[in-house]
Amino acid sequence: MRFCPKCGGLMVPVKRGGKIIYKCTKCGYEMEAKGSEKGYRVVEKVGEEERVVTTSKVSEPAKRKLRTKEEHEQELEEYYEVALELLQEEFEGGEEGG
Repeated sequence: MRFCPKCGGLMVPVKRGGKIIYKCTKCGYEMEAKGSEKGYRVVEKVGEEERVVTTSKVSEPAKRKLRTKEEHEQELEEYYEVALELLQEEFEGGEEGG
């Protein structure tokens, strides 16, 4: 990752005329990339405890918690309330910006 020598902004690679140059996202400063720089590679290692469980894992019958019909209905009610609150917040927030 490169940062602009003038303002400290993030420099992103841009292809121009068959050459790769780095351009600052803040001030527009440009500098030519060296021949040894092939490109960016982003790597992020995630620990087992931080991984997101997909829906296929959640819906496996062996791991699913057994609930009564009342518990299931209560859970759905809570989800609907949260969803409505989030939609309301998004709707109200959208009007302020426009």
